[in-house]
Amino acid sequence: VIMAGVLAALFTLFWPTFFSMAEIWERSETFAHGYIIFPISLWLIWRQRDELAQVPTRPDARGLLLLTAAGAGWLLADAGSVNVVAQYAFIALLIGAVWTLLGWAFVWAAFFPLMFLFFAVPVGEFLIQPLMGVTADFTVAMLQLTGIPVYREGAFFSIPSGDWSVVEGCSGLRYLIASVTLGVLYAYLTYRSWKRRLLFSIAAIIVPIFANSGRAYMIVMIAHLSDMKLA
Repeated sequence: VIMAGVLAALFTLFWPTFFSMAEIWERSETFAHGYIIFPISLWLIWRQRDELAQVPTRPDARGLLLLTAAGAGWLLADAGSVNVVAQYAFIALLIGAVWTLLGWAFVWAAFFPLMFLFFAVPVGEFLIQPLMGVTADFTVAMLQLTGIPVYREGAFFSIPSGDWSVVEGCSGLRYLIASVTLGVLYAYLTYRSWKRRLLFSIAAIIVPIFANSGRAYMIVMIAHLSDMKLA
């Protein structure tokens, strides 16, 4: 009851920060998955309820260190209007409260469900330009490997059948974020070894990048071979 009250108080005190996250979930399809992160974390904890019931819980003063650091980080981020840092600090405050009231043993037992909360923070748009570059590099390289002459300037390139450009929608950020979020969750639910979980999570990062680049190349090739009538 005390834990629920403290968490409710944190949500009330830091409501503007949580609301800033929800606003992005609402307006951006890339981050719409944020709506289900908190319910999934709660479900994961409920799934472990028998195991967690066996964990001894006691207040742990070390959790105050995380609360202090997260609180200071939030104050600085809020003063500088750095929403992403403030949002990460808010999640850290929730975890710090759990640590302080229930102890490290509980936090360790529920480590993944608690860490999964960080996926609720809508971050990743800084990757758009690098991902666009990867997509353009891969597409041009594959076209040249296929024997099609290419003239490129930045994200724009031309082949004999037409002109192309890699725009933000071609970056694959949405695929990447969805793949990482679901991949990490799948790895946790499927594997027991942390090594296998880590390897699968790494694959969830690499595969969508190359899959998106391959998709872009296929679009260009289909259009080229169909005299720009398809794709």
